[in-house]
Amino acid sequence: MPLNGDVKTFPLSAIVQMIHDEGKTGTLAVVTPRRRCSIYFKGGKIIFVRGNTDAELRLGALLKANNLISEDRLEDMLAVSKAMEKRLGTVLLERNHVSADQLSSILNLQFKEVVTSTLSWDDAKFTYTDGLDGYVEDIKVEVDPVRLVAEARKRGEFKGLIPNDQVIFQINPKVDTTKSVHAARDLRVLLLLDGRRSVAHIIKETGYSRLAVYRSLAKLHAQNAIIRKGADKQPAKAATLELTPITTLYWSLLQLVMADLAAELGEKKALDSLVSSLRQSAYYERFLKAFRMDQDLAANINQMQALIKQQGKPLSQQDVINGFNQAIVGLLGEEYRFLGFKGTSSTVQRLRANLDKVPANQRPLAQAISKFLQHYQNEDYLRGAKKVATAEVPAAGGTGEHKAQPLKLDGSSGSAVINFYNDMFQLVISDLQNVVGAKAHGLFQGLIRGSKNSDALLKQFDMKDSANTIPLRVKEQVKTGEPELSTQDLVQTFQLVLRGLLIEESRLLGPKAADSTMSRMVEKVAASHQQFRPLLEQLSASLKSKPA
Repeated sequence: MPLNGDVKTFPLSAIVQMIHDEGKTGTLAVVTPRRRCSIYFKGGKIIFVRGNTDAELRLGALLKANNLISEDRLEDMLAVSKAMEKRLGTVLLERNHVSADQLSSILNLQFKEVVTSTLSWDDAKFTYTDGLDGYVEDIKVEVDPVRLVAEARKRGEFKGLIPNDQVIFQINPKVDTTKSVHAARDLRVLLLLDGRRSVAHIIKETGYSRLAVYRSLAKLHAQNAIIRKGADKQPAKAATLELTPITTLYWSLLQLVMADLAAELGEKKALDSLVSSLRQSAYYERFLKAFRMDQDLAANINQMQALIKQQGKPLSQQDVINGFNQAIVGLLGEEYRFLGFKGTSSTVQRLRANLDKVPANQRPLAQAISKFLQHYQNEDYLRGAKKVATAEVPAAGGTGEHKAQPLKLDGSSGSAVINFYNDMFQLVISDLQNVVGAKAHGLFQGLIRGSKNSDALLKQFDMKDSANTIPLRVKEQVKTGEPELSTQDLVQTFQLVLRGLLIEESRLLGPKAADSTMSRMVEKVAASHQQFRPLLEQLSASLKSKPA
């Protein structure tokens, strides 16, 4: 049964994923006003791609770049292919000019690049039909579509630096590259940068995948070994602070975390997580407000410097380090909540491995950051149960508990306090449960277990019970004198748990969902708990402030 649509309504990545998941055999045709690509699937795997192909990704160009065929022989075989109306790959195999394994490897690379590029088209329409439309499987190639979807997402992390393949890079004239040590792939790319070759030319001449070239260019740029043509002028320096070396280092680290998040959650969710992490920093208004991952490094530095200058407040190097550390900790916290400890710990390991490879002039800062990040290979730090305490690279802005200030409750009884918080807990969990299901109860119970009064009091709360059962059971325990808790003890204990629950809602469902829940809580207080309005106001204020 044919399936038609527009990529603005149905993303191509979702269509490709569906075809793979359902193990379909058929053809997906993707068309724009200027381009066309047909992708052939068998059992959910990509077996052939036909359509507009960039010159550097054509089979002959890739074979030549990988030294599998000479220029003269390629021209001869292209003529034979045209005369016999056979595909170039088939002609090469029949004449034993390449082996089946060599051809399969190059076609695999070509298919990956073409499909990954097609997934980025934002003005296309598509049609899927069952069947292979007369395609003959004379060459065996199988490509996993799921990996291609992930690679297409990873390309997004380089969009700010490499918006298109016509960008030209050159060796930074202010850096002595003869003293630099680069990996073989990075070095080959570096040696081709002459201020004239575009990214497209680099891809063609190396025979590397587009993603591999992007990664090498980004790495060399982060090391200050290369610059974009026309950008050899360094950003204007602030009067008392040089942002470039610090921001360059953190730029590469944030790109790595974002890539890991985007691979699992999608680019939009990863960007949302970064924005949320930046906003949580105590330095957001000072300079991080101007920092964005969808613009290049030079633009970020210029805009941050402009914001600092506009505010007219002194900002030290340590302030900048603290601000970026807070952003990374916030982003790792987001990754931990979505991907768990194993995935986040792996990201931290990669961050620290990258920090071991920085140029000598960045090594002192890199070592301090690596030491700081080492703590986040411990799950307690990722949960926020512990904080890093270091004078060199402080970890302000962690996810630890907020210390509530005492409030006078004008003689409210312990029973009234229990009833109030029971209603608030029920309301927040109800909103969470509508989206995350049973996970809402798990979040609540986890917060309870982390409370200092868990064993004595809060274990009596099980939100699966009826709304009336819990207060009665808690009141009975309080009456027995075990534990001996004052009304103020109850308030501080419950307030921390409720705050943690709202923070979890904001992280899982977004700030708008948490704001909506808070509005409903205000309505509930106005209707039946008016005396506790100051508690809700304090809670709202603590959520808007930075964690202690």
